[in-house]
Amino acid sequence: MIVKDVMTTKLVTVTPDDTLSHAANLLRQYQFHHLPVVQASDTYSQQGPLYFEGLLTSQDIDLAVALATQETGDAPQRPWQERRVSEVMHRASMRVTTTTSVAAAAQILVERGLNCLPVVEYEQAEERTRTLLVGLLTRSDLLIALARALGAFEPGMQLVIPLPLGNPAPLAHMLLLAAELHVQVRSIMAAPLEGGVPHVALVRLGTINPTPLLMRLQEANIQYMFAEPHIEGDVHGHA
Repeated sequence: MIVKDVMTTKLVTVTPDDTLSHAANLLRQYQFHHLPVVQASDTYSQQGPLYFEGLLTSQDIDLAVALATQETGDAPQRPWQERRVSEVMHRASMRVTTTTSVAAAAQILVERGLNCLPVVEYEQAEERTRTLLVGLLTRSDLLIALARALGAFEPGMQLVIPLPLGNPAPLAHMLLLAAELHVQVRSIMAAPLEGGVPHVALVRLGTINPTPLLMRLQEANIQYMFAEPHIEGDVHGHA
């Protein structure tokens, strides 16, 4: 899976010349924590490709407000609301492209402690390279992508198959039985890791009537548990 598959493309942006008051209103209105800063190729109509300039975060505005309240002196100070985005934004050197893997992007977000990553493409024009903003990848996007990968938005149910000492044989046997019974498997995840070895596999089934498969699992002495919280207390693992 690549960034293009999960990124946000409906963007709310500001320009370097916008005021912090305008940016703060957008952050409040949409309940965002960051805004991409762009220049449109057609400045007059604000249409066409968006050239990426940087990011403005709610923390940037909070800092500008704090500094404004601390400023002293005889000369009148400009209110923070009138300051321009270009004065406080940061260049956001960490970026990804549409073909970056989701795993690599997630690693950057976690290791750098970031909440979002600009998704860019590069345009060569007049002997210089310009950066085009094509999307934004947030932690929320990754969580939604994970839920979709696990089949959370599709009808079905999830089984937990123990993998003793990381042995995938129970999972392989379970998949063969599912294929034999024509039970659709929507997703498989082997996690979490213990010492680098997965000890369970989470299997999302595309059925709400798993009884035939469960009976075959019991006959084959394959342990399983239900992952859905609302039935965990009612159904126990079988051996």
